[in-house]
Amino acid sequence: MRIYLVGGAVRDQLLNIPVVDKDYLVVGSSPQEMIDSGFKPIGKDFPVFLHPKTKEEYALARTEKKVGIGHKGFTFYASKEVTLEQDLERRDITINAIALDENNNYIDPFNGIDDLKNNVIRHVSPAFEEDPLRVLRVARFKAKLISFTIHEKTYDLMSGIVRSGEINNLSAERMMMELKKGFEQEHAFSMLEVLNDCGAIDYIFPKIEFKNNKDKIKNVLDASHHLCKSAPNKRLLLFLLAANSIDNNIDNRIYENINKISLPSFEKGLIKLIEKNISELVQFSSLENSKQLDLLYSFDFFRRPEILNESFELLELIKKDNKNHSLLIELSRKLIKNFQKLIRNNQNEIDKSLSGEKIKKAIYEERLLLIKKLY
Repeated sequence: MRIYLVGGAVRDQLLNIPVVDKDYLVVGSSPQEMIDSGFKPIGKDFPVFLHPKTKEEYALARTEKKVGIGHKGFTFYASKEVTLEQDLERRDITINAIALDENNNYIDPFNGIDDLKNNVIRHVSPAFEEDPLRVLRVARFKAKLISFTIHEKTYDLMSGIVRSGEINNLSAERMMMELKKGFEQEHAFSMLEVLNDCGAIDYIFPKIEFKNNKDKIKNVLDASHHLCKSAPNKRLLLFLLAANSIDNNIDNRIYENINKISLPSFEKGLIKLIEKNISELVQFSSLENSKQLDLLYSFDFFRRPEILNESFELLELIKKDNKNHSLLIELSRKLIKNFQKLIRNNQNEIDKSLSGEKIKKAIYEERLLLIKKLY
């Protein structure tokens, strides 16, 4: 049994980037031998195990063969006979196909170290085009490694995947997973540029006119770089909203893109609320008091104020270049903040003899009076 550190951990170590997760490759072993050594099997499709102490992942060396469509259309073969080089050859790009042995020697059969030195993202072999998920992976690696250039032949293979229609066989869940990783990067816009250049963006986001909104999208993503690690899904929402909004209107084709990428339910709900109420949100400070209160109710503000707060945060970033709208949104947020203080300081008891709709009406009237105090 020989054990190697592989993949992103080796790449990031060579780039002097903090290593987050470590993946290990085991050559010359079998599932039963791993179990007998105390490893816990966790892989459904191929043999992957958790180390009994560190809980890090150890996978048996394997080869793969394309037998169907999409990124799931592969059969895997794992045995003691599979070599390190055979396992590395099935990987996507050369900088991810470097291994480090237990004596700190690098094994680099596909010249990934040279590509790291030369800032190149290059495919390992022509088998790259068998997996459409690699289009998204290369695009988000470009966002991570902003100074790197994608090799011309790798771009050709990516475009070929798109032309073949294989890109349409990606599951919504896997697309969302890769997109989220891309939006975690400060330079997420570069990922979108790559997807546009190879033609994939029209399949992943079929109802977005990327070329006509490039500057707007870039400005919004650049302005939201502080959300990279804490809220990548929010940056994805910003991209969708920026690409689908004109003035105070959001094209309802945005929902086709939401469904295409399996956006989480909270973000879906947020998009729907913003799309339905965008004009009222921007003009909140000038609405009639009763309409202001109705809007707060529609956002479930009194139980979950974070929904409205996040909606305003998104709008602030989208409307950043529109000074009038930015000022209106800022004023609206101040009003709502003051309203929250008034509520905390004016907790009047509701008549306990009231019930059902009468209680709701009494609470509504009390809140309406408090809003009027702001003016």
